[in-house]
Amino acid sequence: MKLKAVLLPALAALLMVATPGAAQCLSTGCPAQTLGMVEFPVEGALVSGFVRVSGFALNGNLVSNVDLFVDGTADQNKVTAPGGANINLPRPDVLQAFPAFAATAGSNPGWEMSFRAANYSNGFHTVLVRITDVTGCCYFLAPRTVQINNGLNQAPFGNVDFPMDGGSVSANGVLEVAGWALDDRVVDHVDILVDGLLERQAVTGIYRPDVAAMYPNTPNALISGFVLNLDSTRMTNGVHTITVKAVDDQGQQGLLGTRRVQFFNTPPNPPPFGEVEYPLLNSTWFGNCTVFNGGGPSGGPDIQDPRFVMWVSGWALDTSVVQERGGVSHIFVEIDGVTLEDSRINCQRVPTLNNRLVDCYGYYRPDIEILYPGFQQAPNCGFSFAIDVGVLLTQRNFREGGHILQVKAADKEDQITLLKEIPITFECSSASPDPPPIAYVDDPPNYKMINGIYPVIGWALDLDGVAEVHVLIDGVKQVDAVTGVFPAEYGLASLDVGLIYQNYPQSGYARWRFYLDTTKLSNSEHDLLVEVLDGRGNLRSAGTRRFLVDNNTLVR
Repeated sequence: MKLKAVLLPALAALLMVATPGAAQCLSTGCPAQTLGMVEFPVEGALVSGFVRVSGFALNGNLVSNVDLFVDGTADQNKVTAPGGANINLPRPDVLQAFPAFAATAGSNPGWEMSFRAANYSNGFHTVLVRITDVTGCCYFLAPRTVQINNGLNQAPFGNVDFPMDGGSVSANGVLEVAGWALDDRVVDHVDILVDGLLERQAVTGIYRPDVAAMYPNTPNALISGFVLNLDSTRMTNGVHTITVKAVDDQGQQGLLGTRRVQFFNTPPNPPPFGEVEYPLLNSTWFGNCTVFNGGGPSGGPDIQDPRFVMWVSGWALDTSVVQERGGVSHIFVEIDGVTLEDSRINCQRVPTLNNRLVDCYGYYRPDIEILYPGFQQAPNCGFSFAIDVGVLLTQRNFREGGHILQVKAADKEDQITLLKEIPITFECSSASPDPPPIAYVDDPPNYKMINGIYPVIGWALDLDGVAEVHVLIDGVKQVDAVTGVFPAEYGLASLDVGLIYQNYPQSGYARWRFYLDTTKLSNSEHDLLVEVLDGRGNLRSAGTRRFLVDNNTLVR
């Protein structure tokens, strides 16, 4: 919403009605000017189900609490949910209207919360919002009167987080449509329309702890997210309208948002895109550096000892307009710019790896097809490469120490995309008394935004056995927010890991779980380091996952 022109005079009148805070608030040393507004619900609104209450507040200081009251300002009228409102949200439209606050600590003035209409009788009720800043100063915004009718079937509601209004799709031809949807009953599905025509139904059930914080009495709020990735190359360049609607189990529709976006599908055939899911950043790769003379273990032309195979895996897709030859042609893996394996020429079955296909592109990935419906090569878009570090160190002139792993995807028009660069370390396990561990973080994935008490899940293996798994954030060891101890819970079933790493002890029960309290972290990018204590008492790093924290939700 933009606070421009016609809205500003009415807004200014409403802002002047803000009243002093309650008795427990500071009465001296507070800012002379306080601004704010309850934008939703509007005055006199007819409401039912879950009532969204949102707006903004400005007084120059950072907001610490936003509390909701119904029918009075006494403590018994307070209905703020545990965890408080979702606060300190960006509102560039507000700062455009009040630029004097742009450089202040409270430059993110948005807030949002809710209450359940069914907890109140039918009829008129007064909604009041109290703002408290970090100095202890507080004030009430002008109240809103709403009419509750619990006999109404509330239409689904929510938000389109992406694309943002006025945004444009990136040159790779993929448009992500994502957000969240809730209903007082059940959201049956979410429809994505392009220029008024139904494109597809979005994938629902995405984890959204931020929404759960705003709607704590809603069972489905934690999994209220939706996402759909559209192939923009099937549409003409120019401006298009994206409409998102949610439909409940009674067939009632709710408009979540409309966005006008501009597609720039240039060049006509955008390059490939995808993700390298394994290995983790800063992993240690190790191999058998004993040179075999024809009679030793052999798993193929580039695998000397199948007990020490390191894996590179992920997925890749490509888009193109009809007249172009679209599609991924091959994936290749490089170390320090030297090509090791190319799926176009090295794809093979290895007898000593259970006759498994390795160094190939085209593995079945139904999870990617769900997120990228209609794309060429989905769901057969996975890749997997097997690397024997012993061969690299004894036969390919590489040395122990740090290296850069590069994974690249090429399409049929010979366009090449660097999917990821990963720093890794080579080590000879045969010359070391302590072979390093291998590990992975399943959740959160790369650069996922998380908040609250978040369950981090992964797996870890060591040739000497795993005694403990530790989680470090930015180099600082963390305590599990549920158990209160340093080690993660280890020994959960991992049949998928056991199929790949059959030579490792505990491979069938190698998963771990750790509850991370992100409220103790800053709202920024962080590194999650996995350390493994093996059966001999050696503690070593197993790799790093990078993620984002957004703790706009206040936890008290």
